[in-house]
Amino acid sequence: MACNPVPQRSAASVGVTSDDQLARASAGAVQGRVVAIASQWDVDAGAIYTFVTIAVARAWGLDGPPPVVVLKQLGGVVGATALQIGGQAHFALGEGVLVFLDVRPRDHTLSVAGLEQCKWTLDTTSPRVPSSARWRRPADSATSASPTARASADLEALAALAGTRVRARGAMLMPTLDQASMAAAAAGPGRTPAPAPATSTAIPGRWHEADAGTPVFVDTAAGGHPQFPGGGLSQLENAAALWSRAGSLRLRPGVARAPRCFSNAEQADGRISIAYGDPCDEIADTSTTLAIGDACFSATDVRQMGELAYWKLTKGMVASDRPASKFAAFSTGCYEQLLAHELGHAIGHAHATKVTSVMAPSLSSTCAGRSVSIPLGTEDLAAMHAAYPGVGEAPLPVSALPLMPSGLVAAVVGSTVTLRWDTPEATGVVQELQVGRRLGASDLAAGVVPAAGPLGVVVPDVPAGIYYLRLVARNAEGSGVPTPDLVVTVEDTADEPTRDPASARVRLTWQPAPATTAPHSYLVLAGHTPGAAEYQLSTPGTSLVAPAVAPGRYFVRVVAVGPAGLLPLTPGLVIDVALPK
Repeated sequence: MACNPVPQRSAASVGVTSDDQLARASAGAVQGRVVAIASQWDVDAGAIYTFVTIAVARAWGLDGPPPVVVLKQLGGVVGATALQIGGQAHFALGEGVLVFLDVRPRDHTLSVAGLEQCKWTLDTTSPRVPSSARWRRPADSATSASPTARASADLEALAALAGTRVRARGAMLMPTLDQASMAAAAAGPGRTPAPAPATSTAIPGRWHEADAGTPVFVDTAAGGHPQFPGGGLSQLENAAALWSRAGSLRLRPGVARAPRCFSNAEQADGRISIAYGDPCDEIADTSTTLAIGDACFSATDVRQMGELAYWKLTKGMVASDRPASKFAAFSTGCYEQLLAHELGHAIGHAHATKVTSVMAPSLSSTCAGRSVSIPLGTEDLAAMHAAYPGVGEAPLPVSALPLMPSGLVAAVVGSTVTLRWDTPEATGVVQELQVGRRLGASDLAAGVVPAAGPLGVVVPDVPAGIYYLRLVARNAEGSGVPTPDLVVTVEDTADEPTRDPASARVRLTWQPAPATTAPHSYLVLAGHTPGAAEYQLSTPGTSLVAPAVAPGRYFVRVVAVGPAGLLPLTPGLVIDVALPK
């Protein structure tokens, strides 16, 4: 996924980014001719990069028109090893190009802004900035993409927009190449990446585990994506299931792991990993790129599938970018589709041409109204049939996944937080409690907790702050839907206003009643024995603060008050109130 994000206006304006927006988001542009291409290892990153040298005729957004610039493109082929980036721009010796540029945060080198969609191949028979061709991004009104051209004046106007928002000042225009590695790369066949159209892969690759029925595990950075409920882990599992249902490859949820970069050296471990926040510093924050998906290949095990010889995939990697604004307009359907797209790259698929495909280079505007991804299109299914022929997994019936936990309620007394929720009725279900400092985040804690006992879960000595909690139930078939976030506030008692010294402040928080009940208020019932209602407090919201509660043990329940009467919302919560020391 590259130069084509969901526009950052509102969820209703999901669509394809215009060429003007792409140009304005780039840090610069150059027009010239490709005079050298070489691939080599970057020792610091542990990954293969391809260096494309362009003799510059014109430049925009740079510190003067340099005679030569060297683009450092993630991916390439060195010997029997390849790193392939989904949608990466491909170059051929001698071709004329107009390229919009990003500055890589990690080392300030130049790369093509937005991968393949910001590289134009020029018709050099015309003077100045000539007409050009590019593999066109699909528009929502069309059914497929095709090569297109823009006139010289249009391209010159586009190029003039480069560097207007952010300039490539201080960028490394000519990174130092390892001349010995370059000489070795040029010495033998297969050492330099073969020129290929932007719509195809240079080398076909597949996970050979599919032939033996061995699953490929998809690991994720702990907590998932901080902007989506439950870290977006349900969306990740759904995205993996899309591909597992379409052929013989089986993708399975893996483990939580520290984020890793695009290294295909020591970490070629036969797994796919998902990282968030661009831990590799590969994506410019100001660019329109949302995420990068890659796959590592090895020629040590080449298998023939139909007319193609596939290299063995040894590792897959997906990394989303850092700025929260890039995902601000995303529905869960948009996010799930983005994950499915990048997982498609991680299992060897290139971009498709039809907008009805998951592997189309743009997110369709229909994702804004969805809670799940679009289904695989005909091109997606054809790619799976070619690389992974065989019967896909049957989709799980909804009843196979655990229900969303209910009745989550929290009480705060001083710095002690007490939690309670309903015990799951089904056997074989475990529940994970996720805690974060932002809506949907789980950056503070994420672990399996037992079903609530008589006293629930009590956490003492919680630092002052605002916390977001949710529960997700898991069984052998996968994860259910996480609960809505419960906001718990622990106040700094040092700043607490003067009150009766023989009492304590108690704060209760609970989940809202289901929308179908249409409650107009909530009633907190409390007593000194189970089921008692000696104290009854009404509130219109989903929290209540009792500023002066006498010491003792209280049994508390919350009910919703609506047209149908009283609806119990929470299990009994036992709260022990003690005076502050």
